[in-house]
Amino acid sequence: MNALKDLWRRNPTACAALVIAAVVLVRIIVVIATPLEIGPDEAQYWRWSRTLDFGYYSKPPLIAWVIAASTAVFGDGEWAIRLFSPVLHGVAAYFLFLLGRKAFDSRIGAWAAAIYLLMPGIWLSSTIMSTDAVLLPAWAAALYFLWRFRDSPTMANAVLAGAAIGLAMLGKYAALYLYAGAGLAALIDKDMRKAVLSPAGGVLVIASLIVLGPNIYWNFANNFATVSHTADNANLGEAGFSPLHVFGFLGDQAAVFGPITLLLLLGGFGLIVGRKDKWTATREMWLLCFILPPLLITMGQEIMSRAHANWAATAYPAACILVASWIDRAFGSEASRIKVSPFLKGGMALNLIVGLIFTVFWISPTLADAARASNSMKGVRGWKETVAELNAKAKEIGATSILVDDRELWHGMDYYGRNTDIAPVRTWLRGDHPRSHAEEAGHLQPGDDVKVLVASGAGGNRQMIRKDFTTMDELGYLSIPLGPTRERKFKLYAASGYHHQPRTPEFEAMHFDIIED
Repeated sequence: MNALKDLWRRNPTACAALVIAAVVLVRIIVVIATPLEIGPDEAQYWRWSRTLDFGYYSKPPLIAWVIAASTAVFGDGEWAIRLFSPVLHGVAAYFLFLLGRKAFDSRIGAWAAAIYLLMPGIWLSSTIMSTDAVLLPAWAAALYFLWRFRDSPTMANAVLAGAAIGLAMLGKYAALYLYAGAGLAALIDKDMRKAVLSPAGGVLVIASLIVLGPNIYWNFANNFATVSHTADNANLGEAGFSPLHVFGFLGDQAAVFGPITLLLLLGGFGLIVGRKDKWTATREMWLLCFILPPLLITMGQEIMSRAHANWAATAYPAACILVASWIDRAFGSEASRIKVSPFLKGGMALNLIVGLIFTVFWISPTLADAARASNSMKGVRGWKETVAELNAKAKEIGATSILVDDRELWHGMDYYGRNTDIAPVRTWLRGDHPRSHAEEAGHLQPGDDVKVLVASGAGGNRQMIRKDFTTMDELGYLSIPLGPTRERKFKLYAASGYHHQPRTPEFEAMHFDIIED
């Protein structure tokens, strides 16, 4: 510990890098040690990585490129697919340290990196491969280079900031909030405004578009598939408006950022109002420009219909620095190292405890079962058994294909059936056209419908599935245990003569709200 303190005094940058690297190493060990399988989304990204492109049905291409790089070296195992996730989150933490150091000082940067690494959402995201794992490091890099660009609007800083924004967009279209944040910052901060309106500001935009350009072209050539899916996923037209949903939103964000750290963030907004220290206020307001857009828009989506907890994740890199700054200003001094408030101590301790419990459960799912936490892991268990059981049933009836009515099941079957002699796995089309990558890539092909094993997990689909086949005979149920209290359950059928019925309003009305056991 004394050696670490000595290193911090001599070289805080090297000390921060060392601590971050240690955390990353531990999380890599967790990724390798877990017996849990990959989830359907991870299986989908792995499938994309088999055919590299500049875009895919529901996401931009960066996650597929990252998985392709990892699996090219380490093979197609679960840990290889996830390997870069803890590394990338470590990169994000380091860029937050750099930004905190440049905008404030090394203390703020160090605490910002620590808050980020201990976020409950990052504990989870570091053990799976998700689009947040590729988005957030690029986002943190973009924040850092945007601040450099604000301070010194050179062509080099413009290119670096623009490239980082473009890279973040290749990770996830939520990076659009970077443009919104930069625009807000330019409105309230004269230095940012001067930089944005300079010739270098145009270079920044051009650089971001050059990096993103191949994905724009891909969307143009593919009927804007990814853009359309992203718009549909926003779900703003879905009924369910309720202002009370804001409480669910706050609960979700507490689970992502940590309950106490979220309270510190929300409670600290008032500290900016009336700030006499203009130097500090400018920096805090600049950070706030990159926090409020994702928070407020996601909260609006939750009130209007629904929103996933991680949709506001891009608010938290800047929030980590802002919370560290507020705590330092409230409890520290310029002449001494930061005096951490009991609130921040408690918040980080709580996040650490939650993270350690999660890590233990991730390495030993039986302990999660004993603690009645099986539900949180149901998506990463039972896929090998599912493939084995459905394959055995398909062979028993001589099926020419296996048809599923769920995209997650298709992706799980696709990955875990890759080295078996399993019959072709196909996806039932719910509508008139594909609405997921699974439906697009896995729909029935000529000759597949001679004898089909139908595995239906959704009772609301079965009446419609019957109408799409000439014959369809019940074969009973299949249940795959996912822990003491959870199961993956299907109703099985032997079907033949596939003929997809047009999804007219009359057809839809006929089967609306019909749910079978």
